Amino acid sequence: MKRLRTAGFRILMALLLAGCAAAVPTVEKTDIAAPPSIPPVAEKRPAPRILEDQDIFSRGLSVLARTDGPNQAEARSVFVSLLERYPQSQWRSAAETLVRLIDERQTIREARRQDRALIDQTLTEKEWLLQENDRLKKTVREMMDKLQAEKASLSQENEQLRKDLKRLKDLEIELEKRERMLR
Repeated sequence: MKRLRTAGFRILMALLLAGCAAAVPTVEKTDIAAPPSIPPVAEKRPAPRILEDQDIFSRGLSVLARTDGPNQAEARSVFVSLLERYPQSQWRSAAETLVRLIDERQTIREARRQDRALIDQTLTEKEWLLQENDRLKKTVREMMDKLQAEKASLSQENEQLRKDLKRLKDLEIELEKRERMLR
């Protein structure tokens, strides 16, 4: 996964650098007249531009491409300093894109962290609910066993009461017969 990420990052950097590269200007050949006899006056050229913006951008890229892992906070601060110090730099759009990507990655990491915390909380609740469910099943099983025993006891008692009632009826009938005989 890390190799794939590194390869993707290198491809992105290559595309950004290739997109920022200037095309070679084409020169059309025209017939040039002989130079005038007056020696040309030396043109004033501006002082050579310091490539500090490119150096800053390169430093930010090197921070992102470290083998021991990129330090995104440091790289972001380097790119932000480039944007603040050189607002007209040719590297501005690339630096803005990289800052945006770093910010989005940080946002995604935070969202993943929150998702993991929510998953952990859900798993904890699930485990608690499973234990509670097992406890309730055990309680229901015990109550069912108790009810079965009570039902058996009541059935036995009911049967005994029927027998006693039948015996009482038989005794009552016999008593009535004796009373009739005695009268």
